[in-house]
Formats: sequence, C-alpha cells, structure tokens
Amino acid sequence: MKTLLLRRLAVLLPTLLLVSMMVFGLQKLLPGDPALALAGEERNPEVVEYLRQKYRFNDPIPVQYGVWLKALVHGDFGTSVRTRLPIGTMLVEKLPVTFELAILSMLVALLVGLPIGIFAALGRGTVFDYGASLFGLAGLSIPHFWLGIMLILLFSVNLGWLPAGGFVSPFESVRGNLVSMLMPALVLGTGTAAIMMRHVRSAMIEAMKQDYVRTARAKGVRESTIVLRHALPNALIPVVTLGTLQFGELLAGAVLTEQVFSIPGFGKMVVDGVFSRDYAVVQAVVLCTAAVFLLMSLIADMAYVLLNPRLRS
Repeated sequence: MKTLLLRRLAVLLPTLLLVSMMVFGLQKLLPGDPALALAGEERNPEVVEYLRQKYRFNDPIPVQYGVWLKALVHGDFGTSVRTRLPIGTMLVEKLPVTFELAILSMLVALLVGLPIGIFAALGRGTVFDYGASLFGLAGLSIPHFWLGIMLILLFSVNLGWLPAGGFVSPFESVRGNLVSMLMPALVLGTGTAAIMMRHVRSAMIEAMKQDYVRTARAKGVRESTIVLRHALPNALIPVVTLGTLQFGELLAGAVLTEQVFSIPGFGKMVVDGVFSRDYAVVQAVVLCTAAVFLLMSLIADMAYVLLNPRLRS
C-alpha cells in the first residue's frame, strides 16, 4: 500500500508541473494585450509601457514562467491586477464556496443516482428500467447552463419559491445558505446522478449474476438480504472510486453554474479573470483545480485498493 502511494505521488508531481506549463503557455495564446486591457479606456502609452515593465509582459515566456513558478513554490500566487488583493487570500475565500457546492451536488447525485440505479438493475427490462435509461440520457445531454436558466424561470420567476442567484454564507444563515445553493446543486448534481445511475445499474446487474448470489438463493436467503448484504457492497466498490473522481470534476466543472447563479466561487473567479485579462488569477485557479482533481484521483486509487482485497497483494 505504501509502495503504491509513493508511485502515485511520483507520477502526481511531474503531472502537476506539466499542467502548470500548459496553463501558463496556453494563457499567453489568448488574444489581446493585457497591458492595454489594464490601462483603461485612455490607454496612455506611458501607462501601457509602465504596466508591461511592472508585470514583466516584455520578458520572454520561459523567463516569465520561471519567475511565476519560483514565487508559486514559495506560496506566493501573486496579486490580482483587477482587485489589487493577494490571490492566495482570494483562493481561501472562494474555495469553500465551490467546495460546498460540490459536496451538495454529490449528495444530490447519490440520493438520486444510487436508488434509481439499484431498482433499474433489479427490474431489468421493465418500464422503470427504460425510464431510468431515459433519465440517464437526459442528465448527460442537457447543458448545465440551460437547465439552470430553466430552473430560475420556473422556481424564481414564475413560482417565486427560490432566489434567482447570489450566495448566503452559512455563518450568516444556514437556512438561507441551503436555499441559495439548492438550485445550483440540482443543476450540477443531475449530470453526476446520471453517470452514477448508469454505473450502479451495470455493477448491480453484474453482481446479481455471481455465484455467491445463486448460492444464497439456493439456501433460501431473502431477496432483500441478498441485494443489501451480498450484491450491493460488491457493486459499490467501483462506484466509490467513480464518486471520488466525479467530485473532482464537480469542482472543475462549476464554472458555468456559478456564473448563471452568481455564486462567488472558483468558477466565477476564473471567468472574471479571463474577461479582465487577470492572468495571475486564471493561472492560480486552474492550477489549484488541477491539483484538487489529481488529489481526488489519488484518493480514488487508494480507496479502490482498500475496498478490494484482491488488489492489496
């Protein structure tokens, strides 16, 4: 187990370094001059030149990357040119918001995807099974931003039950926080629920074909006991690793959802950074998101080994 962990860490660090190179390099391919964007409407040539010197826009790209990476290793993400705030402070403020949204979305996915997948596998070929397949196809096909707009029109504009956007801190009001995060969590959770349902259904169908299930039936064990105590624990082993990876994708994929619902998280932060040519903010957010996703992949590998005794050797 320790050897596997060391091997995964040995792969994770070079991967993160490669991601940092790609993030920094691709950022430079964006059209437009960041110095002109920062200079304002007047675009005084002296101000533009000052900004290029201050933020080292005139330096070669490898030199800029080296300076940025050196500061990053020391924990300095730089300063936002838009807000004039330390980016590290901004990350600490925004990460819990996106993290909460990802947790609530995963909770929605588990509460919806697991039961539907289990019952679809047990009723294979029935109307419920076909309905579950249709739900899975719809959940994977409907864009998040469109679903978010439709929910706003229904529950906020027409019915007036939920706020159309914004974020309430749980330290101010727990109820207000849950109400403001309900629709975004539903939007993000439906796609993950569809993926979860399809994998649970396939795993349950495969588990119900195993010899230990036939043996339990031959002994007269009740069907509910067979499902809950024999088939389901084995079927959920790959689902645990899938859920870990999906959690990382929820953190990375909340950009459009946070923008639609005006949630001040990682997604809105990176969008604002792109529009204002705030390169340092975009680089920090994307790199942190990649690091979290790689960490989730590591946790998924470890969880799979822990849950499957056959892989421990």
